[in-house]
Amino acid sequence: MPYKVILAEASPSVQKVVQMAFSEPEFEVHTIEDGLQAIESLARVNPDAVLLSLALPSRDGYEVGRYLRSREEFQKAGLVLLKNSFEPVDAERLRGIDYDEMVQKPFDSENLARLVREIIDRKRTPPSFPEEALIEEAPAEDVLPLFKEKEFVPPPLSSQPEDQVEGKIRSLLRDEILSVERELEKRLKASLRTEFKEWLDREKK
Repeated sequence: MPYKVILAEASPSVQKVVQMAFSEPEFEVHTIEDGLQAIESLARVNPDAVLLSLALPSRDGYEVGRYLRSREEFQKAGLVLLKNSFEPVDAERLRGIDYDEMVQKPFDSENLARLVREIIDRKRTPPSFPEEALIEEAPAEDVLPLFKEKEFVPPPLSSQPEDQVEGKIRSLLRDEILSVERELEKRLKASLRTEFKEWLDREKK
């Protein structure tokens, strides 16, 4: 889809230079010769960018630029102001016109085309913000811990008499010894069976 550009310029020579640099199919240039026609063409063209000469008949560039920026539907359109080298700029009238660049005539047409292309691409691409900028860092004292730390409480000392504790220890040791003895007895019996079987086999031979 070509970039739609309105060129509001009264000079035929400047029109010709711009039309040669802003060639199809990349650009679709609509050339307007006076300010009133430029205002009327905005709704019809819905431009991606406007090249606006400050010196225009009927309505000058200041009026056209102010109208352009007063309309919500044209807020994203790029605006490049064109001025003659001998033409003074009225800073008071320029105030409030949110333009992207001001270029002095005569200009390099290829550089102007590159500039307009960059402005349009920048306005078409939504701004990106680093993720860190979207997260407001909270003061350390306002940050609640994810898990509430529990205060360490030592286990209570046994309230049982000492002789009862000793009795339980002896009982546990006795059970452990019996378990070991049963395991040893089982292994010894298995070993004796194996040896006895081997002895019988030798006797039969």
